[in-house]
Amino acid sequence: MRFPLLILSYAVAFVLLTGCNQEQKIPAVQEIAASSQPAIATVAPQYGTFSALISTTASIQPSPDGIVSISAPVTGTVDKLHVSIGDKISQNAPLVTIRSSEVSDVQNDRLSAKANLAQAKHLHDMNKELFKLGAVTANDLAASQSNLQQAEALLNGFSQKLNYFGASSGQTLTLRAPINGVVYEIGTHLGEKVANDAAQPLIKIANPHKKMVVAAVYEKDISAFFVGKEVDITIENREVGPIKGTVTYVSDVLDPENKTTQVYIKPSVDSPDLRINMFANISTGAEQKEVFRIPKKSLLFKEGKFIVFIKKGDQFSPLNVTLISDDPQDNFSLVKGLPQNSQIALEAITLEKQ
Repeated sequence: MRFPLLILSYAVAFVLLTGCNQEQKIPAVQEIAASSQPAIATVAPQYGTFSALISTTASIQPSPDGIVSISAPVTGTVDKLHVSIGDKISQNAPLVTIRSSEVSDVQNDRLSAKANLAQAKHLHDMNKELFKLGAVTANDLAASQSNLQQAEALLNGFSQKLNYFGASSGQTLTLRAPINGVVYEIGTHLGEKVANDAAQPLIKIANPHKKMVVAAVYEKDISAFFVGKEVDITIENREVGPIKGTVTYVSDVLDPENKTTQVYIKPSVDSPDLRINMFANISTGAEQKEVFRIPKKSLLFKEGKFIVFIKKGDQFSPLNVTLISDDPQDNFSLVKGLPQNSQIALEAITLEKQ
């Protein structure tokens, strides 16, 4: 009986020793796994004054002095539109036809003035003959001459008014282009009631040789743009170099929603590559003082904020920074909000995934 009990005791002891050895090996395995993780590379941000390229999008618009507005000279109804937005038109080309009772009224006034002129001319011719015979006085002849001149002036006035209207029939008039240009804007449609109101033009024509580049510049970059500043204008997907331009006006109104200000730039040349309503990019150099220069891959944009991971001991902590410049042609960005002599993660996305 003692021999089997002795064997059973050895078996239990062996199992207990084996279990203890396995528990002691678990921490060793965990330690190896932790030490096998790659180290996070860091970089020291450069602090000082750097030259930055400020760029933004812009649109090509007609210059204010190159726009001609066409308004309705009478009250009436739009009977026909002869043009569409973007059409190239020549001077005197038809734009819009308006049907108006005012036109027929002027037509009738002209016919009446024409009849009065014929009667005044007949009376004057008769008085000239009677004056030769002594049948009328010099005053009678002078009065007939004055009536004739008034009738001629009245008829001429109605004729000029119809020419100004561009009357093409008894009740319609056709407005025509005063210059060569491009139809920039149409503010009416068929069947619309229109009135003689200069504040509500029916059509706007732009001179294609007078253009302005209008850029929406963010508040943080607006200091780089001032009147007289030279900028580069480039067009995407076109094999042309930058076109030089000069800032002529900087608006003093900030868009509260987009945080942008309108900047107006005049191109140095009348380039055919700059077409009205086309989009372009503008850029200019500007010195940024007391900023940090960091690799772009150290910067992470998350939930509307720019973040870097700053090293504190053996740990990395996210830190919000302010982006100052982000030149798409450069691998570095300029930021503010970092402590001097700090270390940040070289690749922010690596820590973001962890």
